[in-house]
Amino acid sequence: MTKALSTAGKQYVAALEALSSAEKAVAVAKELLTEAVAEAGVNEVTVDGKKVALITAVRRNFLVEKLKGLVNANTFEAVTKTAVEPKAFDKAKKAGDISAEIEEAVVNPTAYTRIVVTDIAEEVSVAV
Repeated sequence: MTKALSTAGKQYVAALEALSSAEKAVAVAKELLTEAVAEAGVNEVTVDGKKVALITAVRRNFLVEKLKGLVNANTFEAVTKTAVEPKAFDKAKKAGDISAEIEEAVVNPTAYTRIVVTDIAEEVSVAV
């Protein structure tokens, strides 16, 4: 292994560990801030020239089949998306519901690089 490859691999692993630590620190800080804001009876604080505000939001979950029955087809098509779920596609292919010919006709493969990190007794493995 070249020194450059070893250094790059170590830097990548260190960055992943730093990201994990930062995400945990943000979660703890969010919990502490939420508690402090509730105690103070306010929903924002200004710190070092930055305003930090807690905003209550609502995530909407739609009942698709119900919507489909209540609006016309054009409106339904305009507000919905259709996507193929890769795992479900593979399951259907394995079950024989989708042939290799159909897969070839409808799948447009796009290459990408994925990095996998595994612990191996003090060694770093980087697959590219």
